[in-house]
Amino acid sequence: MRLPRIVRKIFATLGITLLVAGCAYYYAITPHHSSAPPESAEGLLDRADTLAWGNRWADALPLYQKAQQLYTKQHQPSKALYAQVSQSPPNESVSIPATLWTLTQDLSQPEAADPETKLRILTIRGMLETNYDASEARSTWQDVATLAVKLRHYEQATRATGEQGIAAFILGDTETAKRQVIRAWGLSKVENDPAATVRYASVFGAGLVQIHRYKEALTPLNQAIKIAETNPEIAYPSIAVDAKIDALTGLHQYDEAIALANALLARLQDTPYDGHKSQVYLSRGTINKERGDWNAAIADYQQSVDFSGKISNYRGVTDAGGLLAQAYQHNGNLPAALTAINRAIDANTKIPDELYLVPRNLAIKAEIIEKMGHAKEADGLYQKSIALVDGMIQHAATTNIQRQLLAEMSDVYSDYFASLCAQKRYDDALQALERVRGRVETEALEHHASQPVHAPTPDEQELIRLNLALINTDDPAARASLTSEIDNTELKISPSALAQETTIHPVHLAEVQRRLSPSALLIEYVLAERNSYAFAITHASVTSYRLPPKAQIESDSNLYRKEIRAQNVDLALAQRLFSELMGPIKEYGQKTDLIIVPDSALHLLPFSALADKGSYVLKTHTVDVAPSSTVFDLLHKRLAQEASAAMPYIGVAAWTQPADRRNPIVRAVSGPERSQLAPLPDSRLEVETIAADLPRPSTILLGADATETRFKHLSLNSTEVIHLALHGYADLDYPDRSALIFAPDPSGTEDGLLQVREIRDLRLKAKLVTLSACNTGVGPVGEAGVANLVNAFIEAGADSVVSTLWELEDHTTERLMTMFYSQLARHDRKVDALRVAQLDLLNQGLPPYFWASVQIVGDPDGTL
Repeated sequence: MRLPRIVRKIFATLGITLLVAGCAYYYAITPHHSSAPPESAEGLLDRADTLAWGNRWADALPLYQKAQQLYTKQHQPSKALYAQVSQSPPNESVSIPATLWTLTQDLSQPEAADPETKLRILTIRGMLETNYDASEARSTWQDVATLAVKLRHYEQATRATGEQGIAAFILGDTETAKRQVIRAWGLSKVENDPAATVRYASVFGAGLVQIHRYKEALTPLNQAIKIAETNPEIAYPSIAVDAKIDALTGLHQYDEAIALANALLARLQDTPYDGHKSQVYLSRGTINKERGDWNAAIADYQQSVDFSGKISNYRGVTDAGGLLAQAYQHNGNLPAALTAINRAIDANTKIPDELYLVPRNLAIKAEIIEKMGHAKEADGLYQKSIALVDGMIQHAATTNIQRQLLAEMSDVYSDYFASLCAQKRYDDALQALERVRGRVETEALEHHASQPVHAPTPDEQELIRLNLALINTDDPAARASLTSEIDNTELKISPSALAQETTIHPVHLAEVQRRLSPSALLIEYVLAERNSYAFAITHASVTSYRLPPKAQIESDSNLYRKEIRAQNVDLALAQRLFSELMGPIKEYGQKTDLIIVPDSALHLLPFSALADKGSYVLKTHTVDVAPSSTVFDLLHKRLAQEASAAMPYIGVAAWTQPADRRNPIVRAVSGPERSQLAPLPDSRLEVETIAADLPRPSTILLGADATETRFKHLSLNSTEVIHLALHGYADLDYPDRSALIFAPDPSGTEDGLLQVREIRDLRLKAKLVTLSACNTGVGPVGEAGVANLVNAFIEAGADSVVSTLWELEDHTTERLMTMFYSQLARHDRKVDALRVAQLDLLNQGLPPYFWASVQIVGDPDGTL
């Protein structure tokens, strides 16, 4: 069966992927090597084990059958039982529970006293349990590892450890899972085993697919497929082929993806691999869904459910059944949708330890029965669903995994929000939404003060060394090798205590309204598949507005960003987006200060550059961005407790050397490579001019002095303003690697990359942090927010962060920043100061590219 997307996605963050169904079984049995005649019982067993080692279970099956017959005639019951149980994996058409029961009974037979036979039974049972009951599988694989070591089958023991990790992850024990699978993976690299090479290339490629690096994923996937094709002893690389189908789907190459899925189904047609058939039908159903062919999607999802049900694969029924219910609901067939979701939920009761699909399926059922007129029952299901998600988040090992969980479960929250708004239960609606919005930042604000500061661990020091090496080489092969080492080192770094702390207190509607001035309008957006929503809050009112579907809004938003970055002016598209996002909101014309809580692609949209009747929003409104209403409230509470700063201003400009002025200079790099770090000569003037406008004493780090080490050693917890005029780097695949780039450090104690994971550990009490670098507001987006440098500084203790949504032109940026700070020096509000600076450029006739990139996130109202 196909494991749920959330499980596969999170495992991708650990560098591994869970695909253990059908002929994708991970073979963990050491083959025999004897000199017995090929047609003797021992020779047949040897040949069969060799085939099984290469994952060719179907080819091994007749050999095991013959060996069993011969051993029975020779009155060798232990060997006969060994050969008998080895016939189980290739037959997916039988009930898994029935087979597991038989294997358990076999363990009690006298014949199972032979250690090799006992090991074989345990291994086969573990393989089946991984697809059926992760809790039992974990225990069984522990027994396999212990016995394999006693028998000196060390490769088998290593792989059993990896299988324990897979089971541990399914059960939510991510730290143990990471440790065990990484250990197994590392040990496997010293084995000259093409079957293992195929598996790990497949797993790596599948992991890249799950983090949406589809084009890059095709390289290892095609490599795995090629190795299998040139090594006839290795089985068909089903993991790689299935992941390639998903990669092609992600690249919108639907015809090629469908052709590959059809070819794989044709190959499987006369085989007993029903579990794998179910998986491929699920993939093809998703392709058809994305193409808009809902009837074909229903047919494929139904096939997936049927094949999973045939072999009592409850996990498969649970997954495909939920998708089938959604497809029926889309087509308006509510009775069929209810039948499908009830079957999915019932299947999940057979695997009670595995809860990752329960929230989604409960929310699907809630939406169905609400449409059938049972609002009270639907409300109870939504509440159960959200409670389960909260429990899952409490076991998330890192903030990135938290974000991925929240993003994967986003429909649970948005659907419940829509349901509550329809009932005009607005406070409950806000509470439901705020349990996910800006959650990571909320946790940081509530618990950051108690986080201990620690010296760099050996793994963190190794990461510094690797990052330095990566910066200093442009060789593609060397960079690929170093990136791989960085991946493995990051996996070893234990999460902070904050990542384990997930108790939050969502703000109530009345509290938000008390924080809003008479001129303020807070708009919290919810983008959803069928209808999106704008939740408009003022100090005296609250209204929910229905907006166009998510796909339409995101398409227009992405297109407008593209036009702006090409330095084009497209007032027609700006008007269309205004009509979609602001037009229905009557309070917009009554207020002048906007506080935007974005969702999904709206995190990357410059709202100040939307236009109504030919006039930009900037002309009439200030614009502030908040990760969530709860974060907005917490920042206001913190402002009241702040003391005066000992050092009003820290300015940093590392890349101040003269440059060739014949072409515009941008503060942008596409990767942390030394050759891309162009001089930014105007950055020196920028930080020095700002220093002249602000009270003294101040600290300025310029050129070679502007190292990461020197910056970290400053008294950051007693500074009003931190201004960083640097190069910036946004890593959309691994957001914790996004960084501000300081000057090279001769001591080598730091790598010069102030990365997101390091920023979170800073201790700031700054009223304002300005990131005068490119793409600092960019990052992977989802229901939980955007994972970027800005939110890391908010988590670290900044009240407000000025950030950018695309690359900055050096000279124009210096003018904008100088004007911004001159207004702050006059004690203007932060949002007013930024608006004046942006209007200065707009009034010169410059297009939005030059002024709309800069935005304020956090507290909009404070003064310096």
